Amino acid sequence: RRKIEIKFIQDKSRRHITFSKRKAGIMKKAYELSVLTGTQVLLLVVSETGLVYTFTTPKLQPLVTKAEGKNLIQ
Repeated sequence: RRKIEIKFIQDKSRRHITFSKRKAGIMKKAYELSVLTGTQVLLLVVSETGLVYTFTTPKLQPLVTKAEGKNLIQ
């Protein structure tokens, strides 16, 4: 693998593609962390358009599904 330079991607289409791929990767890592270590994980990712993506382990699920948690996220 070669290192890529970490800098803002100007091209909106490329930025969206990179966001989608990186989001999937970090969601997978959060899942793996919870499985391998038995820890509770909550991950929030907010896109530049304002869409909120979440990953939670079962114990933390109420934090994003109940009204109080949803209000904190929005």
